[in-house]
Amino acid sequence: MSILHDLHELVGANVITDETAHQISDYYKKKQGNSLSGKSKQLLLFGILGAFLVGIGLLFIVANQWEELPRSVKTACAFLLLIVPQLLCVYAMYKKPDKVVWRESTALILFFAVCANISLVSQIYHINGDASTFIFTWMMLTVPLVYIMNSSAVSIGYLIGILSYSFAVRFDGNALLSDHLTWLLFLVPMPHYFKLIRSSSDSPLTKLLHWVVPAVLTLNLGTVIFNYGELMPPVYFTLFGIFYFLGSGDYFRNRTPEQNGYLIIGTLGSIITLIVMSFKSNWEKVSSLPHPFGTLSTSPEFIAFVLLFALASGILYREIRDRGLAGLRIMEVAWFLFLLIFALGFFTTISVFLVNIAVFATGVMMIREGAGKNNLSTLNSGMIVITILLICRSFDIDLTYVVKGLMFVGVGIGFFITNWWMLKKQRKNEAQ
Repeated sequence: MSILHDLHELVGANVITDETAHQISDYYKKKQGNSLSGKSKQLLLFGILGAFLVGIGLLFIVANQWEELPRSVKTACAFLLLIVPQLLCVYAMYKKPDKVVWRESTALILFFAVCANISLVSQIYHINGDASTFIFTWMMLTVPLVYIMNSSAVSIGYLIGILSYSFAVRFDGNALLSDHLTWLLFLVPMPHYFKLIRSSSDSPLTKLLHWVVPAVLTLNLGTVIFNYGELMPPVYFTLFGIFYFLGSGDYFRNRTPEQNGYLIIGTLGSIITLIVMSFKSNWEKVSSLPHPFGTLSTSPEFIAFVLLFALASGILYREIRDRGLAGLRIMEVAWFLFLLIFALGFFTTISVFLVNIAVFATGVMMIREGAGKNNLSTLNSGMIVITILLICRSFDIDLTYVVKGLMFVGVGIGFFITNWWMLKKQRKNEAQ
């Protein structure tokens, strides 16, 4: 890097001391060691893709003459399919320990080889089983690769696999774990993930993990729904609030939106939840819930809400302690405001009106933020939020077609005017 070449000149000119120069040099060397060059990123991507294609190709080759092979040969093929990837992993560990492409590719080959081996052995010896048992066995046999091979690719595969297992548990009476205990399985690769965060890794797989982790948690939250699905909007909104907190933290502050799955999922999830709850029919379901607290307090939905509320409250308390109330953004307290609106929904229909106001205010704030930062994407996102709100209300409000048409014409004109004004403002700033 150019700054490293200038250090000697800066020391000679007494701009910095020798000690500061060494600290700067060590910092950038460490940063380079934790990051991948553009070429290495391409090698990693195509190495993983190649590993996936090799695994599929081997399965097709073996399947071509599979039925004509004797059982002993089938068994030998099944375990050869498992042994070869293990040898490749050993080679990568001892001969290519610093090569990320080798480590991730061989680990992923072994990850899929275990899946193929379990399937082949079950087919050869006619071992019956269900989907949940198969996925659980596969994940438990391969999760050590996350730490043995230091593999982020396997951790991604594991998280997706456990998500599949969690859904399979809901429909399988012979599951090895209850649907509540499956949440513990998501914690297994988390030390590896936290290690990547502490090392400030910017590899493509780390960036993908920043999307996979919140996405998997969001999808798996649906498995707690049993008898009181109407309680889930505040549960999801609180989870999205936690994601927004994490995505706004120091670690993601200087990263692009494409690298910040927490912020994007937290923001979009909150907006989608508000839009869904802007319909009166959803609040009628809330008001019809049984009021005795004892009936609701033991439900999985309420327990999930209490746990997430405690976590979100702890994060909010820390933010208030560090920055004060004046330093909080509206999105950081939106989850709490929604809880208050939801609580009102048990007793009054004013919650419908408040949620619609909240959706409209969100769109206006996004437009204002986009205009202030000269960001067309944010500005147009705010316009889209308001447009979706108008579309939703056109279905449940008795208005004439002329009025509805004028509403959409007005929004369309607003799109043209705001974008024209923003582009004109950007050109003026560039000219200066």
